[in-house]
Amino acid sequence: MKKEIKNITVYCGSRYGINPAHAAFAGMLGEFLTKNGFHIIYGGGSIGLMGLIADTAISAKGQITGIIPHIFIEKEQAHRGITKLIEVDTMDERKEKLINMADAFIILPGGIGTLEELSDTLSHMTIYRENQCPPIIIANIDNFYDPLKTLFGHWTDGEFISKQALQSVHFITTIKEIKEILTPV
Repeated sequence: MKKEIKNITVYCGSRYGINPAHAAFAGMLGEFLTKNGFHIIYGGGSIGLMGLIADTAISAKGQITGIIPHIFIEKEQAHRGITKLIEVDTMDERKEKLINMADAFIILPGGIGTLEELSDTLSHMTIYRENQCPPIIIANIDNFYDPLKTLFGHWTDGEFISKQALQSVHFITTIKEIKEILTPV
């Protein structure tokens, strides 16, 4: 029997990026997750796509937990309006909590930090939860993650990673696809 999915860790940029479709999708995702009773866990920031998903969830009266290192609190980037803000000392502590608290993961467009979080999550799942890996949903909005999808193909073709290790990774483009993964019939 599959574990019920309730806690969703969202990785995304602390910037908006230049494509307005990315911000629009982040807003729709925050609303969808909240209205469907999911608990959002994210990096705790008030800026960029992180701040947008938090603000959307707050507006929809959702549960949202942020995990943020002290360095970003000192830079006044912590979102103080969310349900719960967990302060940690390091980025490593943040990633560990983001991974361990989640029943599923959604990756929105972002930069090197978002890529690092995804990489750490995939590595952790491959090592510690190979046969029980939760969904890892990559929002490939306007083909943002096509190069990553190609890289995954190179890794599997070159036998540096097994196709089984990536079986829980889903590249999606719509909220409907996320709903189908998170709430299977």
